[in-house]
Amino acid sequence: MAYKKTRKTNKVPLLSEFLFFGSFAFLDQWCKFFIRTYTDFTYYIIEPWIGWEYLGNEGVAFGLPVPNKVLIVITPIILFFLSYFFLQQKKPSKKFCIGYILILGGALSNFIDRILFGLTIDYFRFITSVFNIADMMIVAGAILLILEEYHNKKK
Repeated sequence: MAYKKTRKTNKVPLLSEFLFFGSFAFLDQWCKFFIRTYTDFTYYIIEPWIGWEYLGNEGVAFGLPVPNKVLIVITPIILFFLSYFFLQQKKPSKKFCIGYILILGGALSNFIDRILFGLTIDYFRFITSVFNIADMMIVAGAILLILEEYHNKKK
């Protein structure tokens, strides 16, 4: 009986990446729970520019006004197409996988807020912006996907 030789790879299983970066989404939800519970609590490292404060964001990035009902319909569609695109990759790189997982985790965390509260809860103040960990995950994931695309086009 002939046996096929299998190659060993040094890749970390995708499940461990989901769990690791999923913990950031969990941390984001915990911070949102804290700030919802103590909405009057503020703390500034440099007042009023850098710190912690509650902001219920009814819009999207940069406070752009988009109705919540529209976001609740559009978000799953965008995540579906992003997931479809991810699953079409034959051998996605580690950078691509991490970028996808970050975007998915961040979007799901903010989507939970939209469904439960009708807005996204932001809490980190940086100069004129207030954002959350989920927003940072989405931005970091998008940067990784852009870098991966740039790297692939250079090949």
